[in-house]
Amino acid sequence: MPNQNNAQNTPKTYTTGDMVDAYSLAECDMQWMSVAITDIKKRIKELKNDLGINATGFYALEHVVDMYEYIAECRLHHYSGRAEVYQAEWDTDKKAVTL
Repeated sequence: MPNQNNAQNTPKTYTTGDMVDAYSLAECDMQWMSVAITDIKKRIKELKNDLGINATGFYALEHVVDMYEYIAECRLHHYSGRAEVYQAEWDTDKKAVTL
């Protein structure tokens, strides 16, 4: 059987610019996630104050929100760092092409 060069066998190629776009988008998403988590934490605090409920009443919810906050911060840091690395590489590539 002859070797068929179809879409399944064709290697995908990505440019450094594509990687910058992908990691920058992920970074932006994590920034939005952080804003949402901050808002949730603020609303929980307001509910506790308005209802006069002690901290243990919301402990499980606060614990879950704290967990997601940690994950979002870690991912934000990772995506931001990768975007910077690819941006620097892409800038170097663009300079090399213009020389």
